[in-house]
Amino acid sequence: MNQNLAPVEAAFSARRWRVTLGVREVLRILETHDHFLSAHEIEKILDHSLDVTTIYRVLEKLQEVRFVHEFQGKWRLCSDCHNQTESHHFLICENCGSAEEIFLDYHEAISDQLAREKQFLLKKVHLGFLGTCRNCR
Repeated sequence: MNQNLAPVEAAFSARRWRVTLGVREVLRILETHDHFLSAHEIEKILDHSLDVTTIYRVLEKLQEVRFVHEFQGKWRLCSDCHNQTESHHFLICENCGSAEEIFLDYHEAISDQLAREKQFLLKKVHLGFLGTCRNCR
């Protein structure tokens, strides 16, 4: 377990942050789930050994160093932590809750259209495509 610990330790060390027991525990929970989890769900899985405020702080730090994604108030591990783009997309199964990160190459086309038609500067996109995964079909 904690296969992501070494890269997280390196990223935290670069920012002079400590890898606390809370970071290790939240990371362990996220590694064992393939769907998005809320801070309250993580707290419940940890049998309330960490308070929800601490869990939120850990998740925010993990998000800052791009090890987790947040979507609609829930978090999951990044599939590709080397992906430094601001746009992330997910296939989310409405049946089992599994979430798979996918990569779509449309950002530039939409960004150009929004700038041209609406004078809107697009910075990032987070999309969730809801449906049924291959395992639940």
